[in-house]
Amino acid sequence: MINRIINQNIWWQDKSLISHDPKIREMNAQRFRRRPQVLEEFDLDRFAVYTLRGPRQVGKTTALKILINDFLKKEGVLKEQVMYYSCDNIDDYKELIELLETYLDYIKKLNLQKKRLYIFLDEVTSVRDWQKGIKYLVDTGKLSQAGMVLTGSNAADLRKGMERLPGRRGKTGGPDKIMLPLTFREYVSLINQDIFSHFVGEIAGGIDIFTLDRSAFKTMLSLQPHLGELAILYEQFLITGGFITAINAYFPEHEVGYAVYELYQQWLRGDISKAGRNERTARQIINELITIAVSAFGWETIAKKIGVATHKTVSEYIETMEDSFVLKTLYQIDINTRRPRIKKLKKAYFLDSFILWSLWGWVDNWLVYSDNVSRSLASTGMKARLTEQVIANELFYRFDRPDWLNSRIFFWKNGGEIDFIVKRERELLPVEVKYQKNAEFPDLRTIKKLGFKRGILISRDRLEMEDGFAIIPVEIFLLATR
Repeated sequence: MINRIINQNIWWQDKSLISHDPKIREMNAQRFRRRPQVLEEFDLDRFAVYTLRGPRQVGKTTALKILINDFLKKEGVLKEQVMYYSCDNIDDYKELIELLETYLDYIKKLNLQKKRLYIFLDEVTSVRDWQKGIKYLVDTGKLSQAGMVLTGSNAADLRKGMERLPGRRGKTGGPDKIMLPLTFREYVSLINQDIFSHFVGEIAGGIDIFTLDRSAFKTMLSLQPHLGELAILYEQFLITGGFITAINAYFPEHEVGYAVYELYQQWLRGDISKAGRNERTARQIINELITIAVSAFGWETIAKKIGVATHKTVSEYIETMEDSFVLKTLYQIDINTRRPRIKKLKKAYFLDSFILWSLWGWVDNWLVYSDNVSRSLASTGMKARLTEQVIANELFYRFDRPDWLNSRIFFWKNGGEIDFIVKRERELLPVEVKYQKNAEFPDLRTIKKLGFKRGILISRDRLEMEDGFAIIPVEIFLLATR
């Protein structure tokens, strides 16, 4: 067992060999390199058991290797204090216990048992009953000197596992972390540092959308001259999404190759199979979701369209895709009670445009993605739809990421419709998306009729403010606000 561990920890020979790690080498060879913001949220210098979840191919393993590189550079940290293991070849929790006890015995032989240990277990959800192994080792005190990060690509598996570890995760503020694709703000910081530096200089930490005022509006006005450049970057962002592999594939040829999409599809098909779902049914449901776009729907509608027995089947398949971070379901809100209306019509948003293109190509058997993506983006209606999806994902990132399963983003529908209602404590903020020319304040009539004193309209190019209501171009909203 120790040899298996040594094989995955090349830096145990020499710290400098971390540069030869396949993920580090791959990252260093890329034109654009991402250091995920979520890495700054870990405090591993005391006992802690964190989880890191997110979509397939989003870069979780590379993120772990970046953290490992950080610790290896840290003064006083010995190379053996940092241990990584990919759990794909571990069958059950007993083998997981054996793995960790083997490592701890090795540490004892080196007389390092009083040192802080940094343990990274990748794709731990592939191990049957993995939480039993962690629970046993925590309860016996064997992990008291460890700061741990456990990763997985399935929200349900990690959630259920963590529920079985109450009081055994250390004094961490929020131990469950989510790593999502890059936001547009992060994308601009990678692709065009000059523009990003200008924005950072003007807005620093970003303008709070709940407290937009005239001063904030003046700041946004100073950014308006850059809209032309930003529109080009936004168009590119709609093609690549926030997946770093797609972004690096797109430049400089301005085309994401078939293999990049296919790799994501293969992972998703594997997740569908592991969940015991039928691939054909999954494809039919995805096709219906693409057709429905950003409109509200009921499980029954899709069930009838694809000919499955009950709406429960549809909800189970969508739950599987939600657990795999393919999409997120949006529920209606009762404005009076501020509670979700679970049984009413709902919406579903794919968590990135790269995911949308990947799945669209899968269900429609695209051979040349670039042609189909370009053709789709030539449609103003398609851009409007994608913009609503981008705004949804931005709001998920800002408000749902700290507690992914308890959403703070809703929509309202009762005769009229409001695209998004953001809930922060007892406050509600309506956000409407009108990606078109000549977006105007009358487009906010439903929001005003419901008695809201402030609200935001996301536009294509107009920037205005009036009596607490703001019209903001999508690019400025994504870059300048928080």
